[in-house]
Amino acid sequence: MAHTAHQLLNFSLMGRFAAAAFLSAALLLAGCTGGQEGTAAEEQQPKKNPITTNGQQTATQPQPPAPVDAKKELKSISNAIPIYANAQFREDLTRRDAVMIRNQYGPKAEVYTLATDDSFPQVYHYYTTYLAQFRAYPAQPPYPPQQNWRTLEVHLNQAMQDPFIPGDTLKAGDRQVTLQVAETEAEPKTVIRYIVTPEPISGAAIASQ
Repeated sequence: MAHTAHQLLNFSLMGRFAAAAFLSAALLLAGCTGGQEGTAAEEQQPKKNPITTNGQQTATQPQPPAPVDAKKELKSISNAIPIYANAQFREDLTRRDAVMIRNQYGPKAEVYTLATDDSFPQVYHYYTTYLAQFRAYPAQPPYPPQQNWRTLEVHLNQAMQDPFIPGDTLKAGDRQVTLQVAETEAEPKTVIRYIVTPEPISGAAIASQ
C-alpha cells in the first residue's frame, strides 16, 4: 500500500509539472502573436523604394515637341506677310508637303501649310486685294478664272515692294517667302502654303493662276 501511494504521489507531481510547462508554452505563444492567431493578410506590405536624394529620376519621360505657331514664325520674318484670318495651321499637311517642297526647293526650305473651308475665290480675293496696295504686284482680276484646280502663286519678296501707302514691306534681302494657294476637291476647300527659303528661288513666278 505504501508503495502504491508513493507512485500516485509521483504521478501527481509529474502531472503538475506537465501542466505548468504547457501553460508556460501557451503564454509564450500568446505573447508572440498578441493573443491572436496570425494570418497572411496581416503581413506588412513591402516598403516602397525611398525617394532618391540626388535629384535624379529613375526614368526620364521624353517631352513632347512644342506645337508649331506658324503665324508667329511668319510674323518673325516680317509683320507685313498677309495671313488669311480663317486659315488654321495643319501639322499633318505640313509634314506631307515638307518632302515635296524640299525636293523642289532644296533641303533648307521650310513650309507652313494652313487650310480653310472657305472657298478658293474668297481666299484669292483676300490675297490679291491685300497685295494690290504694292505697285510691284501686277493687277489681278477680282475673281479667279473658272477652271479646275485653280491656284495662285506669289513670290512675296518681289511683289511686296513700293506700296501706294507707306507701310511695312518685305525686304528683298530677308528670307524668301513664296505664297501658294490651291483649291482642293474635298475639305479643306483651300490650302495655303508659305514656302520659306534662305535665298531667292530661281525662276519663281511672281503671280500665276
